Amino acid sequence: MSNSLIGEPVDSTRARTEVYFRPSALAGATSSFILMGAAASIYGPLLIAFSHRFHESVPAAGAVISINFIGALLGVLLGWICVKRFPGAVALTSAAALLAVGAFGSATATTWRLFLVAVFVVGLGFGGLDFSLNTLLARTAEKGRALRLNIANAGYGVGAVVGPLLVIAMHPKHFAMLFVIIGVVGLVVSTLNRGVHAPALGGEVNQRQISRRKTERRPILLTFVLAYVLYVAVETSASGWMATQLHGVGFSESLGSLVTAGFWAALAIGRGFGTPVYHWLSDKILVLGGLGAAALLCGLAYSDTLAPYAYPLLGLVLALVFPMGLIWYTTLCPHDSDGLALMLLFMMAGGVIGPGLESLMVSAFSVHVVPIVAAVLAFLNLVVFASALRFKPLVSS
Repeated sequence: MSNSLIGEPVDSTRARTEVYFRPSALAGATSSFILMGAAASIYGPLLIAFSHRFHESVPAAGAVISINFIGALLGVLLGWICVKRFPGAVALTSAAALLAVGAFGSATATTWRLFLVAVFVVGLGFGGLDFSLNTLLARTAEKGRALRLNIANAGYGVGAVVGPLLVIAMHPKHFAMLFVIIGVVGLVVSTLNRGVHAPALGGEVNQRQISRRKTERRPILLTFVLAYVLYVAVETSASGWMATQLHGVGFSESLGSLVTAGFWAALAIGRGFGTPVYHWLSDKILVLGGLGAAALLCGLAYSDTLAPYAYPLLGLVLALVFPMGLIWYTTLCPHDSDGLALMLLFMMAGGVIGPGLESLMVSAFSVHVVPIVAAVLAFLNLVVFASALRFKPLVSS
């Protein structure tokens, strides 16, 4: 792989200001996404185990998903502060270490409240990593940017496959050991950022240029912020509750974990093929087509018979929405690192809204409502993204 493909600028002047990842650093970024995927994907298959271990109802145990994303929301804010004030490698290392601390705390918690606090800390690290990695990758050279985003984000899908499979292999009641493994991996990942060249955001000249165009940018940014909040709500509501839905209608916990792993495997595969597909279809078609198919598949998942097959396909059609949406935004607002920061900050609210709404609706109507909520969220997401078709790219100044 050439330097240009991994984001390393050839010109020495650009090298002082532009973000690039050396091969080892890109591997480290992908490893970080694998860690994040594993950390996020185990909550859904473990909701019943949490309810038994801490003597809570299943809807109450579902709060753990929202707590994780509340932490992630604040973690994104911490990550934003870090990348503005410190080199990117520092932000990445600190976030990975924080995730590890939270994981060790989750493994040793003896009460439900302590467990939620530890999960909140995991979320802080998760949010910091998610924001820092996506912001830095989106600031790399335009040539090969789609490849880098797809490769790294595919790692998230790989990790999210590994998580549920580990739940099956180790049995849900041994979830403490899963958190120990996540903590150890977090410490290892925190050492893999030496090849990241990323000056602090606060020193970039283009931030002054962006500030002069805030009025033009505002409607575009608000549209994409809402779109990403809804996207995260779709992904987390479906992935977090599909295992509980399947178990509630008579399937085993192992099958629920396997279907969850299938969802994330399909998402990883879809992102792995993202670059060649992107050369064939535009970012807009991939985003809108993916969300339209997602709404349809969520509707099919209402059938107890079709649900185990619909959910893995859902992961496949959602795969390119996130990275292609980032490319769509950077096409409309070139060099807008500040806008990307706000988008990635607020999108974490979707991880609170989606699972939280599922918890409320399941409490009122049973687990049969899970795919209906996800379908409505996917349709709303499609409408918001489609409204961005009215925008034209801003001219760089």
